[in-house]
Amino acid sequence: MSREEDLHELRARARTIQARLDRLEMQIGGFQQEAPAISQWKVFVDAEKCVACGICQEACPVGAIKIEECARVDTQRCMGCGRCVGECPKGALFLRPTHFSARYPIRSWRNANRPQRGMNRAM
Repeated sequence: MSREEDLHELRARARTIQARLDRLEMQIGGFQQEAPAISQWKVFVDAEKCVACGICQEACPVGAIKIEECARVDTQRCMGCGRCVGECPKGALFLRPTHFSARYPIRSWRNANRPQRGMNRAM
């Protein structure tokens, strides 16, 4: 092969590779633009146990936790990964399924099915 033929073949290969890269970039861009997966779980805080140390805030990969007088979780941003739950030294954070009503907070799994004070079981 002559030098010109080699150059022509290399340019054709470069165009093929560039086309493949463009397709991959489009696919990656599509993944990045998708909304994050909606979790079946959310993190909640037991304010009586929380000491506002901030460890959970640092552990949260999406910045859903803010520290005030105790930790506050933005349930719209929380993706339910549980990293903060594992990091909390006081056990003040817990995961619960999103199908429980936020209107009646549940303090622990042990009393999840037990009615809280002033609540009617039929509700």
